[in-house]
Amino acid sequence: MHLIHKTILGSFFVLSPLSLAIAAESNVKLPTINTVANLTEQENSKTLAAVTVIDRKEIERKQFNSLEELLRTIPSVAYTNAGGAGQTTGISIRGTASNAVLVLVDGQKLGSATLGTTAFEHLPIDQIERVEVVRGPRSSLYGSEAVGGVIQIYTRKGSQNGVKPFASFKYGSHETYNANVGVDIRQDNSWANVSLAGLKTQGMDVTTSSTETDKDSYENYSVSLKAGHQINDQVVVDANVLHVNGETEYDGGVNPYNQIQQNVYGIGLTYSPVEAWTAKFKIGRAEDQYETFDGDQSTGEFNTAKDTFTWLNTIQLHPNHTLLVGFDYLNDKVTGSTNYDEKERDNLGYYTQYLGEFGQFDVQAALRLDENEQFGDHTTGNAALGYRFNDHYNAYVSYGTAFRSPTFNDLYYPGWANPNLVPEESENIELGFKGSQWLDWEIAGFINDIDNMIANSNNGQAKIKGVEVSLGKTHDALSWNMNYTYQDPENRNTGLKGKQIAYRAQQLFNANVDYTMDKWTVGTSVHAEDQRYTDAANTKALGGFAIADVRVAYQATPEFSIQAKLANMFDKEYYTNSNWDGSLYRQDGRTAWVTLRYVMK
Repeated sequence: MHLIHKTILGSFFVLSPLSLAIAAESNVKLPTINTVANLTEQENSKTLAAVTVIDRKEIERKQFNSLEELLRTIPSVAYTNAGGAGQTTGISIRGTASNAVLVLVDGQKLGSATLGTTAFEHLPIDQIERVEVVRGPRSSLYGSEAVGGVIQIYTRKGSQNGVKPFASFKYGSHETYNANVGVDIRQDNSWANVSLAGLKTQGMDVTTSSTETDKDSYENYSVSLKAGHQINDQVVVDANVLHVNGETEYDGGVNPYNQIQQNVYGIGLTYSPVEAWTAKFKIGRAEDQYETFDGDQSTGEFNTAKDTFTWLNTIQLHPNHTLLVGFDYLNDKVTGSTNYDEKERDNLGYYTQYLGEFGQFDVQAALRLDENEQFGDHTTGNAALGYRFNDHYNAYVSYGTAFRSPTFNDLYYPGWANPNLVPEESENIELGFKGSQWLDWEIAGFINDIDNMIANSNNGQAKIKGVEVSLGKTHDALSWNMNYTYQDPENRNTGLKGKQIAYRAQQLFNANVDYTMDKWTVGTSVHAEDQRYTDAANTKALGGFAIADVRVAYQATPEFSIQAKLANMFDKEYYTNSNWDGSLYRQDGRTAWVTLRYVMK
């Protein structure tokens, strides 16, 4: 029996009796709300797309150590990592490349304009309040990169009245220290949150290379600030700041390391002149700064700045009919040690979306035009039709197009770039079913055709088919969920047709269960992935793996808790990425963590 099939079967044996034992318990659960799918608040169960939301409560209960650890628990989300904490991490959604996933922090686009990817490894989990992920194309609302999906990250924001300080301290394997301290403030119509976090670890030897055996350390320091004020019934203003500074050692050279800095700034205004019309304005800036060193000598510097302006109008035509009309502006600018032929470009986006209900039918339709200084105009669209069988069960079918702009490296990097590249394009068809009566469940099948895939020229093609199944339930004492993804990321290039796209696993599985008894909460998680190939010809593979974590928490007082976690408890040796010289990037074996947490109530 295949490893991942054994893992799924074992999880069913564990979860089924636990769930049946308390299935008769009554439990009232508020619906989960998202804004990432359609830029307006909607219940997950009624959204005509596959959406997952993970909030601060779940982050702390599952004791996630990093953002990538959180993201890999979501259906169809896989990752590659170059050797532990602080090392380069790529996130793939539904088999697409990591540069085909759009990432936003508090609504601001984040990422490198040279690489086209986001440095997930440096975004501190301590500064995150909520993560929303929509799977499938969303270029009709967001523009470039939203091919595989969109990840929206919200920084910390308090909800309780008064002044509420919070703090946590974690110690764990690899001599890792992690501390977070902050305060939530809310009084009448004003609110603010200030949070500081720091992490330092000796790390581990990141590769299996016999010539590089030293430990590669990592440290990360961050501060976030979010504040707002409701001036009157019509006007709300807000601002947000996130600053991250990190240093990572890696193998190759004499004492090599890199320094990073990520900054996100935003100022917003919400204006509602009448009940049926809300206008939101936001100006923002995201900075991605990266410099490499060999000893004391700088060996390269790459800096990206993204300046944005957005204007979104939400018009309630009728209680069951909503129209969104928006405009956004993006300026990408790169500086550093590399002499690019072009260092700046502008993009203007105009979009509209309609959301409506007709009896038992739901309709969503969106259209967007992007005017890009480099490659001209590009139009994308999305349409979905849903049917509600009753209050608990619904189905939907959708069609969407998406695109990814070439990066500055693709177009202008000295020596090998191609300035004639055009955007990568995709067409996606999806069929989904959702239910939420006795069990929360969701099934989605998708087919994504990608053309003009960007390499040295626009001759790449791929076809990605897949199905996601997720189910779970939250009772008074028991919370559990599990998901399984099967995907076929097929290369359609000449000479490689039928081959599996490199570094894409075909099967993914997750299971989580937590049980609360008085002041104690115990839980376990399982994550499994199928094998992945490291080359386009599918001649070299990294084996599949399954890892299990166990955790316990004790709520000593309403404000103070102690947590402990044993990760990869069976000390499984596995790899998600390989190096150019054939060596492999190590992943953590068995590790242990203890956390002290204080939150004023």
